[in-house]
Amino acid sequence: MSKLLRKCANFGYQEREICIAFVFGTQEENIIIVLENDEVLAFGKNQKGCLGAGVEGEVDEFKRIENLCGRNIEGFEYGGFIGAGGELKFSIFAISRSGGVFSWGENCDGQLGLGTKEYTKVPTKISGSLEHKKVVQVACGGLHTLALTSEGEVYAFGWNWYGQLGLGTKDNQSLPQRVGGLLHGTIVTSVACQKVSSFALLQSGKICAWGNLKGKLGSSSTSDKEYSPCKLIGLERVVITQIVCGGEVTLALSDDGVIYSWGIYEGQPLANWTSDYVEKKFIKVSTDIGRVKEIAATHYGSHPCAAITEKKQVFIWGNCKGKFVEKPILTSFSSLDEVFADAAPPVTIQEFQLKKRQCSIIKRLQEAFDKPETADFVFIVEETEIHVHKIILILGSNVFKNLFLGDWKDSCLREQIVENYSYDAFYSFLKYFYTGEVDFTPEHALDVYAVAHFYLVSDLLNECEKIIKSGLTMQNVAAVYEKAILFGAKDLCECCFQFCKKNWFGVMHSFESDECKREVFLEVYRWAANGKKN
Repeated sequence: MSKLLRKCANFGYQEREICIAFVFGTQEENIIIVLENDEVLAFGKNQKGCLGAGVEGEVDEFKRIENLCGRNIEGFEYGGFIGAGGELKFSIFAISRSGGVFSWGENCDGQLGLGTKEYTKVPTKISGSLEHKKVVQVACGGLHTLALTSEGEVYAFGWNWYGQLGLGTKDNQSLPQRVGGLLHGTIVTSVACQKVSSFALLQSGKICAWGNLKGKLGSSSTSDKEYSPCKLIGLERVVITQIVCGGEVTLALSDDGVIYSWGIYEGQPLANWTSDYVEKKFIKVSTDIGRVKEIAATHYGSHPCAAITEKKQVFIWGNCKGKFVEKPILTSFSSLDEVFADAAPPVTIQEFQLKKRQCSIIKRLQEAFDKPETADFVFIVEETEIHVHKIILILGSNVFKNLFLGDWKDSCLREQIVENYSYDAFYSFLKYFYTGEVDFTPEHALDVYAVAHFYLVSDLLNECEKIIKSGLTMQNVAAVYEKAILFGAKDLCECCFQFCKKNWFGVMHSFESDECKREVFLEVYRWAANGKKN
């Protein structure tokens, strides 16, 4: 959102001082920022005092939002709907680091969760059932709201005519109520809302939905309304990793980077429709754009849907500056934030974090990596030094613990030559201890996986395995399978096997002239031919 944040410099705030920036509005946007010192400030059009600063009318310089300052605010979410006069109205939510949620703005149906239906001018903490819960996400449908807790529970409040609260009735609720039914005993990892429908993504990668079913849920239900969570039919064999909603359209991203969509977009069927709209059916968004790693949509009818691929290419479709685009088109943007910063009106689309805020201790830890002036140990890889701190490595790996705290001579050394791994792989491996970053390609992840396996760093192994699985291709599946066999990674072996079954002819063609690959996959193809697993 750098274009919008440049405005902040006019008021004496540099982008580096801003931990979080939240932008919403109509033609004249509103901006709320959280600074490193935990001050929360706002300026903008301020329709009906929607900035929460306790004043009405335009705010032309940053004003403190008193009720949020010092609250360790992590981020924001908003819900908008069109009022009787055609104006866009807002309900705003702020979440604190401890998981408390503050809300303000429009509240005609209790969508703020405060137990009232009155317009609220200043941020007020939601209590009731959420009083002792840690909320990690809020999703808004305009007139109804979902809150997800750290325990994987979903709470709902607001308008409920279509059963969009999932409580088994159509009664409105002004206080948070826990959603049960199929969600009882399960762990929900994220939630999303259309205007009159709600969705929960389960830890298993499956989706539950409730509310207005007609043409919007992709469900096999014969009812126009579903008052309790129901399973979506048609994606049983697909593992979903992300789900987002526009006003009447939903996008779901699978673990193999494919986008599924259902619903309508400003009166138009969305994504790859070439004939009459058919209700209750999932559609694959064009698969020739490559493997997608993230998707985005908003409730603004003037905004497109967007996706960014693993190659960092950004595609958009739907309403693209007034023109309806059916299939994804490549843009010059480098991030999803840029798509919606350039839209009208400009908004932020990440629900709770535009820019990750870190405490000073974490910052210092990250900055200490590979700094010779403070390090007490050196790895030499491909004749290049990597400087580390023994205590950091000891805390993350028992192998390093035995190395540095053991009785043998290596515990007294101040350097070690590493011969079996590349510099890039070993550098990324060590950097993980300081930053937790795993932002590398599937090919690089395979090399880091080998290092993590030797040093028994299980959390990094899991992260690498996710990246490797998401990046399987006909060209690299042989190498991945060979490493999986070597390291005894059963899940990775199974993933390779299923990939080969699904892409039989393509994989055969890729290694038909490579005797080494042929030997590696001989057993896999016996499995596939028999339709059995090893």
